[in-house]
Amino acid sequence: MTDVDELLDAHPASPPEARRRALARAVEAALDCVAACTACADGCLSEDDPASLTRAATAAEHCASTCALTATTLLRQSGHDDRTALITLLQSCTSACLRCERECREHEVMHAHCRLCVRATTACADACERLLELL
Repeated sequence: MTDVDELLDAHPASPPEARRRALARAVEAALDCVAACTACADGCLSEDDPASLTRAATAAEHCASTCALTATTLLRQSGHDDRTALITLLQSCTSACLRCERECREHEVMHAHCRLCVRATTACADACERLLELL
């Protein structure tokens, strides 16, 4: 697997070091969140009582989609000149992560997939917030 830092460094428009590190962390956190949320949504729907986990599954699916869009957009550094759109995207990603985190936190004691999802969504929201501070 290609390292995100390498990908960002290889781009001719690589940002200053502090922002590049925050950018790499946000991409990695978003990609991790896609995996955790996708697995969590599937896990929720595979449990004995999936109806009780519908809100968590829906939030996880929405979060996975939002994080996937965020990661791919952040990797396209040539599009970073639209600062307003980038800020809006990062805010949307943070919001989706926080919603998913709230839903999954209700079930994390009983379901490992929800516990892992809480960890990933919290990390992604934090990474997006850090990047926002540098824009």
